[in-house]
Amino acid sequence: MNEKTAQSSNPNNKKKKPFNKKRRKRPYNKNRPKGSSLEKAEKTYINLLEKHFQMRRKYFDLFHRADPKQLAKLERQFSNSAKEMRDFEDKLTPEVKAKFEKKYNADKPDITYSSNHGIDPEKTEPTENLTTPEEPHYLPSQKDSNFQEDTEESMGSIEDYQKYKGL
Repeated sequence: MNEKTAQSSNPNNKKKKPFNKKRRKRPYNKNRPKGSSLEKAEKTYINLLEKHFQMRRKYFDLFHRADPKQLAKLERQFSNSAKEMRDFEDKLTPEVKAKFEKKYNADKPDITYSSNHGIDPEKTEPTENLTTPEEPHYLPSQKDSNFQEDTEESMGSIEDYQKYKGL
């Protein structure tokens, strides 16, 4: 067999093409439509939300199985993702923040309880005429009795108790 036929029959001996370092890349299209700031904010919000859900799932899934260092790390990651979610809205410009609030927090507040009980939902302060509720665990005899005149001391040491009982 000659050398040529031996090289052509072996697929590993193929000649490799030289690597072209100056390979042409697709040019950046400067005229493409750019997303609005609201769309960018939505993308960022969705990414942060997914990250937060992932950190929360990881933290609670491994809560009882992780060693203390790993648990501390998971808790720190979970807290940081929650902090990023809270800080996100503070970083938005006022115009984008207004649009974002309108889109994501446009739900009406639930006022079923206040409407059923005749409470003004706008009023956030508690009424001043609040009375302490009755203790449900007291016996009827305890509810009826008045302990204002009781002068007996209810605290003492074990020696006082033994002396009282004559032990």
